[in-house]
Amino acid sequence: MRRIIIASLVVVILTCVAVANLWHAGKTPAVDWTIKKRVPPKEVQVEHPKRAEIIETVTAPGTIELVEEADIASQIMGQVEQVNVKKGDRVKKGDLLVKLDDEDARARLESTKARIDRLEAAIEIAKADLEKAIRDLRGYQELADRGFSTPTEVNDGLTSVAKMQAALEMSQQELKESYATQRTAEKALEFTAIRAPIDGTVITKNVEVGEVVIAGTTNLPGTVLLTIGDMRDMRVRADVDETDVALVRSGQAVRIYLLADQDDPIPGIVDLIAPKGSKLSEVVSFETLINIQGKNEAIRPEMTATVEIQVKHAADALSVPVQAVIHRRMKDLPDTPLFRDWVAKQPVKPSDKGHDLRTRYVKAVFLLKNGVARAQPVATGISDLERIEIKAGIGPKDQVVVGPFRALDEMTDGQPVVVKEATRATPGRPATTSQPRRKHIKVKA
Repeated sequence: MRRIIIASLVVVILTCVAVANLWHAGKTPAVDWTIKKRVPPKEVQVEHPKRAEIIETVTAPGTIELVEEADIASQIMGQVEQVNVKKGDRVKKGDLLVKLDDEDARARLESTKARIDRLEAAIEIAKADLEKAIRDLRGYQELADRGFSTPTEVNDGLTSVAKMQAALEMSQQELKESYATQRTAEKALEFTAIRAPIDGTVITKNVEVGEVVIAGTTNLPGTVLLTIGDMRDMRVRADVDETDVALVRSGQAVRIYLLADQDDPIPGIVDLIAPKGSKLSEVVSFETLINIQGKNEAIRPEMTATVEIQVKHAADALSVPVQAVIHRRMKDLPDTPLFRDWVAKQPVKPSDKGHDLRTRYVKAVFLLKNGVARAQPVATGISDLERIEIKAGIGPKDQVVVGPFRALDEMTDGQPVVVKEATRATPGRPATTSQPRRKHIKVKA
């Protein structure tokens, strides 16, 4: 007990001496009685930047359609006598599909031909009458020269010639009209036999024997009898968003993913981009036609598809996973010469004028250095769903923190970190990433 009392007195004396010395020096002692909680280091995944093929794509929804598709309708009114095909039949251009009753058409054609024969005979009579009138006029003129014919007879001869000439011209015009009517009647007769306009497959059949079909007019659509399409030649009609359409060009390669089979993409190529967009529910999109390359038995018209248009390509780019690149305001990053010089070298946008540059966003990654995470600004290029091109800022030997996402989102410069053994990266060996690798990414050691 005595020893404890003596030890306590010694501690009190030493404390009093220390306080007295500080007081004598003009400083007031500040004692921090708070308990400091030790923050454990975050577990992270790291990876060395590596060379990879990166394909930047634009994604858009679309629908499969036939390049050549024809709705077969009648051009005349008539009753169906024959239907020679059924749904699914393969037809060639010129094959007889539907036969209409041709009795009326034949009767009109025969009537027109009879009228033509009658007019041709009338023309021959008019020619003969005209020749006679001309001879009579010449006789009256010769007699008048000798004084044996009166002027009235000569004038009557002139009138007769003029009447005969007019009658002949009228018959000739009526004959032309009849020829035109004959061509119309022949066409009407041809229209009773409805033939295939293209090679293809019968997709729909809406007509049966005995039905009466009507021809279409400006305000009244006609009866659609059949629909024929070439199943060997199909394309995708996609709607590209207005934010992406500037990157799309004719001739770009496309991967087409069917809703029915999303594992095996079908190759395609951009054919045409609409010059004018369409607006639906405040969303503007541009219709884009994509030709399907090769044959695929799984494709059917009206199928739903998603297209990935390859707008940019880098065959051998230094890259890191997309989630490794963070976007932070300058004021949230360490105020070091590294970041100040980096921001100063970046081009000033018109929107930056008059604003504090510390509010600008900077792209950066976190590097593992001596057990802590250090922020490093980077310049990036193209990207896809998994990797992003690094143009400047880091090299192949740097260890980049690539995950997990929550750790990257909360990470600050100088924060202690520890690397998971399963993801520790070594140069020349791909590290495990938090996202599955797509088939088109080719990583090179």
